[in-house]
Amino acid sequence: MGRMDLSLATSYDASPEEVFAMITDVTFQEQVFQRLQAQTYDVVVGDDGDDLAVQLHWQTQVSDVPVVARRFVGNTLELEQSKVWHRPDIDGARLAEVGGALAGVPVKLTGTTRIVPDGRGTTQAFDLHVTASVPVVGARLEILVAEAVRVRLEKKFEVAWSWLSGSL
Repeated sequence: MGRMDLSLATSYDASPEEVFAMITDVTFQEQVFQRLQAQTYDVVVGDDGDDLAVQLHWQTQVSDVPVVARRFVGNTLELEQSKVWHRPDIDGARLAEVGGALAGVPVKLTGTTRIVPDGRGTTQAFDLHVTASVPVVGARLEILVAEAVRVRLEKKFEVAWSWLSGSL
């Protein structure tokens, strides 16, 4: 069983509190999925003890599913992702555990995301790992899922910059 690593980061001209409020806002997350042109999506935000959980479920068309992988996923990917945000540090930094799966296929997403103060702004970083336990096509499925997650995160960054600038 292999593993595909995915690391992405961006900076915002906003405080960690403003960034946290934005990324845990259901309307913000829905705008990300609309920008992605996701076929279907669902966003749930709620308390998880002392933490805050963000649950995402979406289905997206994939144009370049390798033929050998189509028998596992078809022409669409149905992804589930959860983030459990822990209480902030004294400086406002926060860490979330990230988990996820590809519906109906033994592919898992694990890792962390963190928002940290960075000068007068905030940096959000993702360190994610995609693993598939499917013989022969596992590596291709890992790449496929990592690419879908990367595209979603890049769209999320675009929506976030517009949201924070007040242009949304």
